[in-house]
Amino acid sequence: MTHSRLAAAALAFGCLAGSSAALAADPIRCGNADALQIRGDVPAAISFDVYRQLRPLSAQRIALFQAAGEVKHLPDGLPVCQIADDGVDDPSAVLVQLPQGKNAWWVSAANVEAAN
Repeated sequence: MTHSRLAAAALAFGCLAGSSAALAADPIRCGNADALQIRGDVPAAISFDVYRQLRPLSAQRIALFQAAGEVKHLPDGLPVCQIADDGVDDPSAVLVQLPQGKNAWWVSAANVEAAN
């Protein structure tokens, strides 16, 4: 993926404005069909390309990408919103928006479930 496509994808897929302090107090707001929660601790990738490069998962790969800020650890039970039109035909990957923060993150479809 080219740099310009990555930049366009970042804009299209949920870059949010606002301070994290203000967002931390607000509950996440999603449509009913888009409300998910993380199941199990999971590494989330900032781009689909990074998500694919994590496979197969290894502690060394995760650590390298996490140090570069391209992978984030999402804890079990974290509420997230699925971004419905992610533009990628890969049923093993889900693009989610966190309750705080400005970026969307790719996670394994096996690590999300419907919110309670």
